[in-house]
This record gives sequence, structure tokens and C-alpha cells, in this order.
Amino acid sequence: VTQVMDASGSMGDGNRVAIARAAAEAIRRSLGEDDRVAVVQFSTDVIGDLTVEHAHPDSSNVRRSIDALRPRNSTNVQAGLDLGVRLADQARWNRPDAHNYVILFSDGVANVDATDPFGILESVGRGESQNPLRLITIGVGVENFNDYLLEQLAQHGNGWYRYLSDVDQAEATFQRENWLAISVPFADQTRAQITWDDQVVNSWRLIGYEHRITSDESFVQDRREFAEIPAGSATTAFFELELHRPPSGHGERIGEVELRWVTPISGDSNRQHAPILANRLGERDYDNAMLRFGAIVALASDRYSSLWNAQSGDRVVGEELSALRDELGHLEPHLGGLGAFRDFRTVLGHLAALPFESATGRSGYSR
Repeated sequence: VTQVMDASGSMGDGNRVAIARAAAEAIRRSLGEDDRVAVVQFSTDVIGDLTVEHAHPDSSNVRRSIDALRPRNSTNVQAGLDLGVRLADQARWNRPDAHNYVILFSDGVANVDATDPFGILESVGRGESQNPLRLITIGVGVENFNDYLLEQLAQHGNGWYRYLSDVDQAEATFQRENWLAISVPFADQTRAQITWDDQVVNSWRLIGYEHRITSDESFVQDRREFAEIPAGSATTAFFELELHRPPSGHGERIGEVELRWVTPISGDSNRQHAPILANRLGERDYDNAMLRFGAIVALASDRYSSLWNAQSGDRVVGEELSALRDELGHLEPHLGGLGAFRDFRTVLGHLAALPFESATGRSGYSR
């Protein structure tokens, strides 16, 4: 494991340093006797006296470097990743059977040298599909936070991205049992393609995942930037459909999904097809309630992001947020005991109460 830690001035906002330090320390404590960890810190450039090449997790130098994380100057993400990748690549060749991770802790606000350093990973062992470097990005902070950069780095780096909001979440995410579950992917280079039946579906829109859309030509190719999926995980994609007509009945076929993935280690390519069936969700069971909850969260985020400013907006958007708030209320008997449900109910209530201006026309969804 190579930990690349952002020590720039913007990390001084809020509790960003504390979150990054807690996550890095939790990872260190979770590692075993046969594991090795390195630490790289960067600000305007790499902080040389805090760089620790791969050592035993209990090494005093590793602990000292993590403890010494503090905000300094500018943010040269490229410099930190460049050294981190070189150290990880050296470790990969020294221990070819080990899983090899580069973990970046940052708020993503790069402002020195390259601000989109995707080319760093391009030059390191592209052909090593059986033992790739995997870049995990850990986002911290809320204001002045570059979610897009961190998401793209993880996608491009054959890894995954997590956002951490507090120290408790950082420590829980990187408990040993959680870390082991996500350290070995079940499927690599994973992607899905949806084909809608144009006799039923007039138009469609993917909500979220816009940054991960790929061409039909790229979809059939095994490419590093596609996602790896750890065992036991679930991924949900939400589509908004405009239909020519209501489905003729429960279970009518309205489209097809194709999955493609690569089996880690062996490198075998796989594909699977399944029909998409119309299904009117009820509220009677927990699973359906959770799916409806997820849809409301996605739609609320989508509508809020369409506002031209965070304090006011189009009345049409306000009406849609109010409708989502009312829909959320129907799920209270099923999910009211969940902290996440109560937190989101509070947030959505505030959004729906914003002073929306008169509409100048339908705001609409982007198509």
C-alpha cells in the first residue's frame, strides 16, 4: 500500500487533515506482518523528509509521517502521485504476487503543475493486466472540493473513490474486515450497457454517472478505466424514462442490459445479458422502500444541481423538490429508523423551502 497524502493549505479547512490522518492510520493498523506500506506527502512539491518507502506497518517512520500531516502551501497532486506511483511500481516488481494499491487522500483542489494528472498512470505498466496498480482516491472536505477530479483519477487508475465526511467514518471504512473485502476485486474492467425498446421508450436519461459514459466502440474493449467491483458490492444506476405508452402489464420487456467484465488474475473476458422488465414498485417491503429512497436521493440531487445558484432558483424546480419531499414521507413507516433517512429528510426539507423565483419556462432535464 502506498499512501499519498495532501498536505496543502486547503487541507486546513475544517477537519480535513484529521479525517485523512485517521483513514491513513486505520489502514496502517489493518495491515498484517506480510504487508508493506509507504507514505508520500505533498504540497507545492513532495515533502522529502516525510517520504517513507515501503516498510513494515509498525515502522516508527511510517507512524511519524502520518502523525506529521499538516496543511502547508499549494497543491501539486501530480508531484505526489508521480512519486507514489514510482514507489508502488517498484514494489509491484519486487513482489509480483501482492495486490498493489496507491491511495490518494485529498480535497482534489490541484493548483500547481498539471491539474489533470491522468497521464501519470498511462506510462506505468499498461500491459500488466494480471498485476495492475490500483489508484484509490479518498475525498475529504465539503467547500472548495473537487469531486470530479478524484472520481476521474480513480476511474482512470483502475480503482475506486470514496468520500469521507468525518473521523468516525474514516476509521469505520478502513477497519480490517472492510479493507479486506474491498482489497481484492471480484470483477475488473466492469461496465454495463442499456438498450431500450424504442417501441415502448420514447426518450431516456441517465441520472449520475455522466462522467463514466463511454462510446459503443469502447464498451466492447477491455480497458483499464472501467471499474473494478469488490465482492459483495452492489451498484445501482437510475434512468428517467419517457414512455410512448404505459407498459401493457407487469413484467413487460422494455429493454436489455449487457454486462462485460474481466476476471482478475486470469484476465478472462466475460459477458452476460438480461432483460429489463417493467415493474411498478410498491411500498410494502423493505427492499422496494430502499430502492425508492435511492431514486428520491438521486432525483433530488439532480434537481438541486440544476439551480443557477444555491439560494434561489426556478419555481418548477421548487415544485419538483416539494413533490420529492412528499414522496419521501410515504417511506417513513419503513425507513424512519435509519439515520441516513432522517438526515436526508432534513436536507430535502431545507431544499424544498428555498425561496424559488417565478419560472421563466420549464427548467426541464438535460437530455
